[in-house]
Amino acid sequence: MGTGWTLDAKEVPIIGSDAVRWIDLSVPSSANIAVGSGATPLAPPTTDNRASCSAIGDPPTYLIWRIHKDHSQSLELLEVSASKEFPRFGLRFTFPDALCPFAFICKNENSGSSRFPYLLYVLTVSGLAYLLRIRNVCAYASCSIIPVDELFEFDVRGYVSNNAAITAVTATAGVLVIGTSDGSVCCFQLGVLDPSAPGFLHELRDEAGISRLWGLISGGKMVASAQDLVICELHEKKFLFVLHLDGTLRIWDLASHARVFTHNMGVMTMAGANFQRLWVGQSYPELSRIPLAILYGHSPDENLGMISLHGILYNVGDRIIFSMEPSVQNLSLEEGRCLDVKLMSNKIWILKDDELVSHLLSTDIYEAEAFSLALQEEFVAEQLFQNSEHLVDEILRITHSIFSSSKEDILSFVSSIFLRRLLLPGVHLNAALYATLVEYNRHLAESELQTLTADGLKKEILSLIEHEVASEKVSILHCWKCFFTRYFHNWCKNNALYGLLFDSSSGAVGLIRKNSVSLFRSLEDIERIVEGSSDEVNELTGLADLFDDDIEYEILIDLLRCVIGFSQQLGKTASSIFYESLLTASVISSEDIVHCIMKILETGYCISGPVLQTSTSGDNIIVLEKELADHKSLRKLSVDMFLSLQGLFRKASEWGKVLNVIEGFLKFLVPQKIMHKFDTEISSNINSSIIVHTAYQIAKVMFETAWDFLLFLSYLVEISGQIHLSPDDITKIQLELVPMLQETIFEWLVIIFFAITPATPAVTEDFNSKLSSLQIGKLYAVTCHSCKFTYIQMGLSL
Repeated sequence: MGTGWTLDAKEVPIIGSDAVRWIDLSVPSSANIAVGSGATPLAPPTTDNRASCSAIGDPPTYLIWRIHKDHSQSLELLEVSASKEFPRFGLRFTFPDALCPFAFICKNENSGSSRFPYLLYVLTVSGLAYLLRIRNVCAYASCSIIPVDELFEFDVRGYVSNNAAITAVTATAGVLVIGTSDGSVCCFQLGVLDPSAPGFLHELRDEAGISRLWGLISGGKMVASAQDLVICELHEKKFLFVLHLDGTLRIWDLASHARVFTHNMGVMTMAGANFQRLWVGQSYPELSRIPLAILYGHSPDENLGMISLHGILYNVGDRIIFSMEPSVQNLSLEEGRCLDVKLMSNKIWILKDDELVSHLLSTDIYEAEAFSLALQEEFVAEQLFQNSEHLVDEILRITHSIFSSSKEDILSFVSSIFLRRLLLPGVHLNAALYATLVEYNRHLAESELQTLTADGLKKEILSLIEHEVASEKVSILHCWKCFFTRYFHNWCKNNALYGLLFDSSSGAVGLIRKNSVSLFRSLEDIERIVEGSSDEVNELTGLADLFDDDIEYEILIDLLRCVIGFSQQLGKTASSIFYESLLTASVISSEDIVHCIMKILETGYCISGPVLQTSTSGDNIIVLEKELADHKSLRKLSVDMFLSLQGLFRKASEWGKVLNVIEGFLKFLVPQKIMHKFDTEISSNINSSIIVHTAYQIAKVMFETAWDFLLFLSYLVEISGQIHLSPDDITKIQLELVPMLQETIFEWLVIIFFAITPATPAVTEDFNSKLSSLQIGKLYAVTCHSCKFTYIQMGLSL
């Protein structure tokens, strides 16, 4: 996340998008010009992973395509609709040669469109252009080779000048456009006219006279290589935007093949820069403006790139007249490669290989306000204990301090924590788990892995860990740490960022990854409090509405900072133990867990060597050194907390006022309950998947925040004599606030349970037996009947 950037949104993975099975289709060719034989490529090869999406129809169907740089002969295609489940099957077309990093898919407006609803345009590096008529996915179930009458193949080599290479390619319905290293641009009426028919080819050039295709020299001004091409529709006319290497931007009318605008961007940005990519946003008629983003770099370090933001103004009359907006905004990419960009009139999203940021644009300021969008990598790293090497050790130490069970029972409990986190929605990724199992020489087919139930996966992973402990003679904790480290590496590798999914009509933004698809949602206030910077808390109007005066609001701000700081010491680790104890057959109560945590805060870890020293020499944990370090850290926490509480007391003048503020905030944590009865089954689709997973993300934050306050209030009672809590204050905490928090925690736990439990057509008795395993975020009545039940609904800002 960028330093000082406001956290604005969070990634929500679409459940099931990592479990697509591919129908492999081979695309035949009549030409024998594969580059793999050693021939020089005519067009740019795919050196980066590439993906994009086309929205077709209303409501839209999203056609998502991906080209992997390691398998550049293949293109994957998914047909996604928000009102349906994520597709279980996709199409994978394999071509005779490697593909350029480009594909275009559109609705088929020609005859026979009901049988072939889509058209797909691609170009191979050897210069073969393909137009495929695409059937519905189900029609390919028994097909392995695309019939020749369902594709059109065209060799563009004969239409490119000698010694010139193809440097850019784009397409629109009925037209394929290529740009070359000598600056020329050629438009082919692919699928509309026969190659021998007049008008099949039009070369867009500044020079008048006969084209160089006839071998003659024309006297016009030479232009630099065509770097990027984008087609934009404006008032039912299509225009081609061409960015050249020297920063020259040309706009062509595709109907008349006339140049309608020229401008050199180098004058407004950086002279001598290498201009690389161009993105054109949707036109905004009310502003008569088209937003543009241009990526450029300055040798020798092209990684330190810049994106310049421009506006093309237009007037509509007998013809459309374009002009360049005088203002320009430059955004530095700092480190990292730019993978994709999406534009609106007042906002830009920039996807790099390690982050996604958005900028709110304004012509009144020189610098655009930046926002960070939290990627799934952050959540996965947290769940797999990758943020700190000490978290895993803390879990074992705290668990042993809390439970009086045998060593085997404690280690089994710890393993259940690891397993549950590994199989959480968004953390569990089929491709990552398969790659990790392969590294451990577990030869389980990927298709077999996908068919395993959650219990089957747990057994498979546990047997692997136990085998590793026995064969390597190391501790089970060490094995889990190594497994999580490997798994996280494979998760990042097998779910790398490819491109942005964007719907300009709604402003929805998502990610196309290597093995999954996701969307972004706005953050709730509670998430901005817990996960954002402390300065952001002051700007949360939702919190200000809870209180009558400014003093109470200021008390809350200080209180939140105090509680968040307090939870950093043991809160996160302890909450995972508390959470697991409620979901397993543990006999310890929440009150006992809180009491044990208070003892740890007071005296340090109460541990004994044998439980930790579960391995041979070389892998032992040095207990004494760790205890001393923890004791020092806890002493510092005690001093810091005492000073913070003193400041809080001075501001409020009495603890009763602080407790009233806490009570008001706790109402903010209580789930909103709306009773529903459903006479028909609720359909399962992408929208419901996003809502369910969003509910889990928010419920997790609510659960942990309520837990933090429970620990905090218990701590106040524990040190009541030092901070002068009155008997009435203690009574209010113990008899009013703590029960309220316990109630809230248990409610959020039920929501979490529903959100992470797979939706299966299980009988009511099976579902009730799972629910009864909760050791109680006293349970609240949940009416279950043939999977129809009353549920707790939250207001979500999706």
